[in-house]
Amino acid sequence: MDYLKRPCIIPDNRTVMSRQNSLVTFFGKLGEMVVDYCKFDMTKTMPVKVECPDESQGLKILYFIGTFGTSPFVGGKLGAELDTKAIVPASHHAENLVYVMGSHTGYDHKTRTWGKIYREKEGGFSPCCGKLAGVIGPYLQEYEYAKNSINLFKEEGRVFLEIPNRLLGIHSSDEPYSAKLCLERFLIRGNAESEGVMTAEDPRSVIFEIHPNLQHALEAKKRNITHDPAPIGDDLTGDYFKYLWITTAPFPDNITRRLHPLMHQIVSSSDFPPMVTVANVQTWIEFNRFVDAIHAIPDVLSKGVFGVSGLTVDLYFEDRTYGYSNVYYPQYAFFKTPGQREGIVMGPSEINNLMDSYTPKQRLSIDQILECNDKADEKIEL
Repeated sequence: MDYLKRPCIIPDNRTVMSRQNSLVTFFGKLGEMVVDYCKFDMTKTMPVKVECPDESQGLKILYFIGTFGTSPFVGGKLGAELDTKAIVPASHHAENLVYVMGSHTGYDHKTRTWGKIYREKEGGFSPCCGKLAGVIGPYLQEYEYAKNSINLFKEEGRVFLEIPNRLLGIHSSDEPYSAKLCLERFLIRGNAESEGVMTAEDPRSVIFEIHPNLQHALEAKKRNITHDPAPIGDDLTGDYFKYLWITTAPFPDNITRRLHPLMHQIVSSSDFPPMVTVANVQTWIEFNRFVDAIHAIPDVLSKGVFGVSGLTVDLYFEDRTYGYSNVYYPQYAFFKTPGQREGIVMGPSEINNLMDSYTPKQRLSIDQILECNDKADEKIEL
């Protein structure tokens, strides 16, 4: 089983991004599920949006109105963070609540680049999601420094690592970031406090013999290690380091506080860029907060609640009436019938299988949601 071969406590990108939906497909199926599966009366159902207040997400508002006949209640904050204080007010607006949640990331389909999107009002590209880019930025810079500063080389048949002092806890008091990358002991053979050698040629680093397990892993990958030092690069995976919060100041926000323990796995993700991974992890975390909150808040006991959480990928097409478009990857879902305290939780395969059993029916309007966003393709190749 994969979880025995590759220990990891964050969602697997390829698993949670297994099914892409255009907005017309997603909202069409969602409307049918709410009526048939949840048995909700649409005239007594309030949609709740827990997503970024980003202009690249604006098309969704039209789909909310077209599907539910009303604009969504705002239940989230910047970074697609669930506003738990908004759950009670939302529950007072209708008999049933349908939450659509999840983080987003940008994708430039021309250059096949993740993490940024063209901003019409700005006239250029900028991070998407900007909030998550701000959170992950210092961690990524620390990781890039470590990847490029730790060198591998071979001497007399033995493999060594040359590691900068500041990655060994030997650093100045003037650190650039609150979060500092700290290497795990099983990167090297022996004891980090006693087995290293500082050379006269470079007093700012220490040389260690590589840990046998890491050496075997590099040999299995056919990594060519020579006498000439070369950066460890992407072979510095999340197995070999963690981040420490080294300042006495508190975390700047709750998103950073929740993501911090997982950042070593997020920044070193290899199947998708870290900006995709951090959005998927944030979606996962906030979905768990949503389920816990619904189970704990008495005001929603009498309400029917359905929530679907997933990643939105934002795109920009300059030749469309409304330049921004989106595709959605459903990842998790939750359903609680009215009067029940506990609900059921669905993973990626369950929610996608459930959605596959429904076919969208025509109920668009608003100029057919801008003519289905100017005839957008059903599937965007990413």
